[in-house]
Amino acid sequence: MTFENRQDLVGRLTRGTPLRVVRQPDNPHDANAIALHEAHGGQVGFFNRRLAGALAPVIDAGVEYDVEVADVTGGEDGRSYGVNVLVTRRPDANGVPEEETIAARREELAALSPADLDRELVREFIGDGTLHDAQQRALDELASGHRCLTVMATGRGKSLIFHLHAARTALRDGGASVFVFPLRALVADQAFHLEEVMARIGVGVCTLTGESALAVRDDVFAAIRDGRVDIVLTTPEFLAFHAHRFTDTGRIRFAVVDEAHHVGTARAGHRPAYARLGEAFVALGDPAVLAVTATAGDATARAIVEGLGITSVVTDSTVRENLVVEDRRGLGDKDAYLASLAARGEKMIVYVNSREQSVRLARMLRKKAPAIAMRVAFYNGGLTRPVRHAVERAFRVGEVSVVVATSAFGEGVNIPDVRHVVLYHLPFNDIEFNQMSGRSGRDGALARIHLLFGPRDGKVNEMVLASVAPPRDDLAALYRVLKEVQAVSGRGFEITNAELAERVGARQRSSAMNDRSVSAGLGVFGELGLVVGEGHGAYRRLTVPESAGKVELASSVRYAEGLEEIAEFEAFREWVLGATPDQLLARFNRPILPSQA
Repeated sequence: MTFENRQDLVGRLTRGTPLRVVRQPDNPHDANAIALHEAHGGQVGFFNRRLAGALAPVIDAGVEYDVEVADVTGGEDGRSYGVNVLVTRRPDANGVPEEETIAARREELAALSPADLDRELVREFIGDGTLHDAQQRALDELASGHRCLTVMATGRGKSLIFHLHAARTALRDGGASVFVFPLRALVADQAFHLEEVMARIGVGVCTLTGESALAVRDDVFAAIRDGRVDIVLTTPEFLAFHAHRFTDTGRIRFAVVDEAHHVGTARAGHRPAYARLGEAFVALGDPAVLAVTATAGDATARAIVEGLGITSVVTDSTVRENLVVEDRRGLGDKDAYLASLAARGEKMIVYVNSREQSVRLARMLRKKAPAIAMRVAFYNGGLTRPVRHAVERAFRVGEVSVVVATSAFGEGVNIPDVRHVVLYHLPFNDIEFNQMSGRSGRDGALARIHLLFGPRDGKVNEMVLASVAPPRDDLAALYRVLKEVQAVSGRGFEITNAELAERVGARQRSSAMNDRSVSAGLGVFGELGLVVGEGHGAYRRLTVPESAGKVELASSVRYAEGLEEIAEFEAFREWVLGATPDQLLARFNRPILPSQA
């Protein structure tokens, strides 16, 4: 926006003229005001109120923008001048040093004594914080070469143990580590923050799951072998299926099993890949092993010890007495309750199940709680890394008091003074429930977990999960459609996922396939060699090999993982909707310990 007294100045601007961004937090008309000045200091105008409201919190959090004139409009027939501008976010190094500095830092750390290296790594990961007794005992066991089971509640720092040991394994011994997580989504969440932290000390991090393309897998295994990658995050199915490729790298010295209680249930047919991890570790050359969980009663602990060759058990019985559950499941007007809660101005995370909902609720709160409108932000996996970091920083220092987020606001986001965590939608599984709830009150002061989900929320989860492992009939119809298209168009044909979903629906009216489920189906076919894809996006070309014979879906790691995600959600939903508040609180706050540690 500009005004008449600036028309002469605007009329002299030309396309490409750089403008300077000037925040005006003390502007009496709008605390989010952002002015634009030309090179000599003349004020061209302001961003409009809507745009300023979106950008101001991010700019205040440290993100910088470049602005240049894209076009000057008007000026003819007495019309006022207007200015269109191009706004570009500057690349954000996020505090990660240049390659030369990183290499020097790695060499410096590698030259330290074991005790000095441990002290430096603790400082690198948690600053002036200190390890509590159970963390130190587990690290000592691993340093002695023992296989260790560690049982402690959510939020007590299980991840820090294996992050530290993996770093010292890479720096001191030149060895690589494999972290096994039960869900691909958890792999992605962990990797987002771990990559940045480890990059500062020259330790490379990558992910490998059933979604990884064949070429990506080849590149990652080569990078492990030649030392460019030191930590790989994966799933039990992928590790069990590809143990020989990890072994061939010759560098695996440490393996982690997160949420290790799954090993205890694998004997009953649940996640059978967990039952094969012991064999996989033998194939890897007998690395050090850390199993971590908050749930390991006597039977589960015995199964973990026997299945993974555990030689020591470390437990932490700490219970966070400062947490309270506010049970509002099935509440009629969730938005009104949420707005009232947000208006208190206390630090709060609201968890939702989709990116769209994170944006919708943030807008709703800005409207219904105007006193804190400028302190509400949304956070999801669709945001770029710089913006995600900007929101985290603003929330940490209190410039933002409410974050409406998907599960992407998870691992690595350790903010102690969160007073409220709201579960607006039904989580997908135990792990999400535990991790989301456990982000409240880490400073020991009173904090509350507000349960707003209800039975109807499960429909949203079902729609999301249906895409990860489409029904076999839908996959069969999709494959037939692909062959039909190739018969008409020839090998190397182009077609969008939406078009494929439409053709499947026309062929099979009961199909619920959409863009996302078609993408999952093509991934399964690609893993099985039934379809070959080249290029990406609008330039993708598909080919159905003529030589493809009968292949069982059971041999697809990706499909097996999808089925397990669906089964886990169904079991979790049945439990969580019927549990009492005390049972829900105990689910994540009180570790289930073996009686003989």
